[in-house]
Amino acid sequence: MEFVFYIALGCSIVAFALSLIACARVGKFVKATADTDWETLAALTGDIAALKRSAQTLNNRLNGMNKAVIPQDQIIQQMLDHQNVDQIRRNG
Repeated sequence: MEFVFYIALGCSIVAFALSLIACARVGKFVKATADTDWETLAALTGDIAALKRSAQTLNNRLNGMNKAVIPQDQIIQQMLDHQNVDQIRRNG
């Protein structure tokens, strides 16, 4: 039963060491972000939004979901051609 005591002691020491490491990391984070103000945060938020939009555009382009831009004149011409075909079918 003595080994259970040593296992518990070892686990307690490891837990204490991990909590010291976590405290050090939190302190480092707090020091790094101490001079952050609302303007910097707003700028970072805008940058993240721009990066997100560009990543989504790239993903859509890679997936083939990005539609090519068709000039309006070409669309109107296709509509007129289609109307002519319908008139020929109705008359013929």
